[in-house]
Amino acid sequence: MAVQWTADQFISAELGIELDISRNLVALFEDGNEVAFIARYRRHLTGNASPDDLRHALDAFNTAKAVKAKAEKLLKRVEGEVEDGHQKASLKQALSTTMDANELDLLFEPFKKTKKGTLASRASELGVDVICRRLYDGERVDLRQYVRCDEEELNSVAKVETEMLHYLSDDVHRMQETQILIQKMSELKNYLGIKVSVVSSLSKKARSLKKSDKDFPLLEHFKLYTSFDKDARFVQPFQVLALERASSKGIINWKVRVDDRIGQYHPALKLRLHGAHLEFLKNAVRDSTKRFLIPTIERSIRRRLLDKAERSAIDCFAKNVRELLLTAPLKGHPVLAIDPGYSNGCKCALVAANGEVVETGIFYLVQRSKEHWEMDSRAEGVLLRMASKCGSSKLIIAVGNGTASRMAQCAVASLIKRNAFSPISASFCVISECGASIYSATELAAAELPDLDINIRSAVSLARRVMDPISEYVKIAPKHLGVGSYQHSLNEKRLDEMLDVVVRECVSSVGVDVNVASLQLLQKVSGLNKKTAAGILKYRKENGRITNREVLKEISGIGPKSFEQCAGFLFVYDDVSSTNEPVKKKRKVALTFERNLLDSTPVHPESYSVARQMLSLAGCELSEIGTELAERKLLSVEKDIRTRGAEWILVWELLTRPVLTCNPPQLLTDVCEMSSLHLGQVLNGVVTNHAQFGVFIDVGVGFNALAHHSSLPPIPPPVNASVKVRVVNLDLERHRIGVVII
Repeated sequence: MAVQWTADQFISAELGIELDISRNLVALFEDGNEVAFIARYRRHLTGNASPDDLRHALDAFNTAKAVKAKAEKLLKRVEGEVEDGHQKASLKQALSTTMDANELDLLFEPFKKTKKGTLASRASELGVDVICRRLYDGERVDLRQYVRCDEEELNSVAKVETEMLHYLSDDVHRMQETQILIQKMSELKNYLGIKVSVVSSLSKKARSLKKSDKDFPLLEHFKLYTSFDKDARFVQPFQVLALERASSKGIINWKVRVDDRIGQYHPALKLRLHGAHLEFLKNAVRDSTKRFLIPTIERSIRRRLLDKAERSAIDCFAKNVRELLLTAPLKGHPVLAIDPGYSNGCKCALVAANGEVVETGIFYLVQRSKEHWEMDSRAEGVLLRMASKCGSSKLIIAVGNGTASRMAQCAVASLIKRNAFSPISASFCVISECGASIYSATELAAAELPDLDINIRSAVSLARRVMDPISEYVKIAPKHLGVGSYQHSLNEKRLDEMLDVVVRECVSSVGVDVNVASLQLLQKVSGLNKKTAAGILKYRKENGRITNREVLKEISGIGPKSFEQCAGFLFVYDDVSSTNEPVKKKRKVALTFERNLLDSTPVHPESYSVARQMLSLAGCELSEIGTELAERKLLSVEKDIRTRGAEWILVWELLTRPVLTCNPPQLLTDVCEMSSLHLGQVLNGVVTNHAQFGVFIDVGVGFNALAHHSSLPPIPPPVNASVKVRVVNLDLERHRIGVVII
C-alpha cells in the first residue's frame, strides 16, 4: 500500500492555503526554484505570497518529503513484522493516510518488536494469548483448566490471571481505536474534556543549592518555572523552551500530566466479554491506562509542544535576522567605530565612506567609582585626534552594544554636548556587536585586514555594518548574530537550513553589483554557490568588468537554471573607475555583448521584451531608466499597465518601486540617565530584537526595555524602528523596564 496523500495536499493542510496554490508551489520547488526567485518573479503563481510565507511553504515541502519517506519505510516494516491480518490491514491504512511524523511513531510504536523479558512477551510465551482470544470471542473461560502445577508462573488461578492481565493490558493498547484516542488527545483540543497540564517542580539538585554555589542564580533566573502548572492548550512556545532550558540546566523537572479520568474512555471497555470477565477487563484497562495509555499521550504531547516551540523560535529568529540584514545603510559619511571594553580598552577604527580603514587606536576608560567609568583627557585626545582625520564635515560614531557600551555612550555624548568635535558635526549610534569577535578571528578577516590586530578588526567590522550592513553581516554565520530567543537550544541543522534561506532571500532582494560584490555576498545570491561565485570573481580578474548579464552564461558552472535564478539579482552598472582592469587579454566572448541599461534594474532578462514595450508605451527612453523623469512617465500609464496581465504589472512595479529595506540605525547626540526614569514617563526608543514573548527596545539607559507581547500592535515594529514608549514597570536594581508602545 502506498502513501495516500501528496506534498501539495500536505502544504495546503499545513499552511491553510488553496490547493491550486499549493500545487504551484510544489511544482516550483521541485523544479529547483529558490524562495527569492519565486517571491519576485513567480508571485503570480503563489497568490503574491511573501518571502516569509514561501519560507514556511518550503519548510512544509521538505517536511512532507520526510514524513512520506518515513511512512513508506514503516509500511515496509509492517509487512514483515505484524502477523495479525486484521491489525496489519488497519495499521497500513492508518500509516498511509496520516500526515504527521509524530502520529506515525505513535501508530507503529505498539507493534515494535518487544524486548525479551517484558511482561507481555513473557505472558505470550506462556500461552495466555490463547485464553485472551477466547475472552475476545465472548466465551466464559474456566481458568482452572489453564493452571499448570509444573510451571511456577501458572501454578494457580491468581497467577494465570496475572499473566492474562499483562498480555491483555499490552494488547488493548495496540487496538486501532486506542491509537485514535491517543491522536485526538495529542491534538490538545479539549477532547472528552480531559484536563492536560504542563507542570514542573524543582529538581533534587536545585533543592540542595546553596547561595555560594555557581548555579544558585539560576533559581532566580528560572523562578517563573520552578512550580509551573498550566493547561497545555495555553502554554506558549517560549514557555516550553524556558522549561526545557531550565531542565537542561538541572534546575527543574517538567512533564505533561494527563488526568487519569482518561481511563473511563478507554476503547477496550467496549469489548463484548462475557459478564463473568468484565471485572477482569476493567482491571486490565486500568493497568493499560496507567502503564501505556497515559505515558504515551504525555510523550506525544511533549514532543508536539517542543516541536511547535522550536518552529516558533526559529521563525522568530529568522524574522530578526531578515530585518537585521535589511537594515538601511548610512552611506556617504565616515564612521568612527568603538568596540568598548574595560581591561582591554575601547578599540577604535576610523573608516572612510568608501569602506577603507583610515586609522585605528585604543583608549581606556578610567574607573571613578564601583559602577562608574569615564574618559580622562588622554582618552578624549585619542578619540578627538582620530575624529579630526575623518576628512568630512559630518562624522558618525558607532558604539558597540557589548561590555562597557553604556560608559562609552555616555563619554561620546558628553563630548558632543561640549561641542568637542567642532567643526565636525558628530552624532552616534549603537550597533550590535554580535558575531564581530567571531569574524575577527576568521581567515576571511585575516585576509581582508592582514595588518590589523585581531581585536581592532572587530571595530572595523562594526563601522562597516553601519555603511553596508548586508555585505558585512553575510560574513558571519547567522546563528552567531544573536537576535533570537533560545537559539542555542534549537535543532542546529533545522536552524541553519532556515537561516540560509533567509540570508539568500535578503541578499537577492537587495541585489548586488556583479562587478564589485565579494565572494561572501555573491555566494548568497539565488542560484549561486561558492563555486559559481568564485567563477564570477575569476572572470572579473581575467576579463575585466562584466558588461552584460548575458556574460554570466559563459561562466563555468552557471547553466540555464542557475542563470534563470540569479540573473535578476545581479546588477551591471556603468564603469565609473578603472580599478578592475583585466590582468590578461580579454576573451573575445566578453566583447560580443553590449551594455544593456535594463541590466541595472531588477527586471529579469526573460521580461526585457515586455520592459521595452512598456517604456515605448510610456514614451520613455532606455537612457532615462532610474531617473525621476522615467518614473513619472511610467506612473502616468499605470492604469493601462494593470489591464495587461501579471508580467506587465510585475515589470512596471520593478521599474517604479525601490527595494524595500528596514530602518537605519538611529543617530543620537545624548543619553538618558537611569536615575531620571519614572513610571508613566514617555521615552524614545529603538527596537533591537523580537522575542516570542515581546519586543526589546533600547531606550538609551544601557539595557533594553521589554514591551510584552500582550501589549503589542497586530504588526510589531521591525528591528531598528524608532518608537515612542511609556514606562509601565520599573525595577532598576534588576535592570528591568516594562514599557508599552504608544
